Amino acid sequence: MTKIHILWCTLRPAQFKQMHSEWIRRSDNPENIQTYVAVNWEQHADELREYLKSNFLITLNTNRIGVCYPSYQLSSNLGIKMGKCDDSDIVVFASDDFMAPQGWDTYLINKLKDKGDVGLMVRDGYQLPDSSNMLHPAITIPIMTYTCLLKLNKVIYHPAYNHMFSDCELYNNLKDLNLLYDDRLNDETVFEHLHYASGKRNADMADQAYNNKWKDDEATWNIRKLMSIEERLLVK
Repeated sequence: MTKIHILWCTLRPAQFKQMHSEWIRRSDNPENIQTYVAVNWEQHADELREYLKSNFLITLNTNRIGVCYPSYQLSSNLGIKMGKCDDSDIVVFASDDFMAPQGWDTYLINKLKDKGDVGLMVRDGYQLPDSSNMLHPAITIPIMTYTCLLKLNKVIYHPAYNHMFSDCELYNNLKDLNLLYDDRLNDETVFEHLHYASGKRNADMADQAYNNKWKDDEATWNIRKLMSIEERLLVK
């Protein structure tokens, strides 16, 4: 049976527990879902250790801001140090401000069945289905088959970035590898992005820290978008 592996990086332990428990509540088969969480500080690990006792928790002890470095630590170890993965399994990179729809696990299994190596682009309630309101199309909630992750060299959000623009690069990578499965014009299923930019929550200190790295990440994006796909998938 296809298993679902949720990768989740968080700076907000209380919000993570609330959102993750809702994801599990909205799933049809929670016993078929494994969650792997990365936090930056031991204090956050202490807050989550009891909640995550049946899942996988790593502490990175890094001062790096943003989701990219911890996401790579999770994705690169999936199927090696963390869990066992079959080719038909599904990988979801979740976050504290995304909400899954009811029955999301059944939806993903049915949506990706027999699709091969693909990264699924879903509606997020903010980016329009044709991405016309975006400067660059972005994969804001990465969902893919495990074999797709392998073809990405296990790079979801590249650690060359802090946070911003990494989702734009992921879109380019999937597109350049012919792995992108974008059915948003026909499929109205929404994994809602509760982003402060759309007034769905208040900005917090983590958002401020990400925005402080905007110019650095934009400079990285302007360099890396000119690279070949082979170069972009390397991690040094």
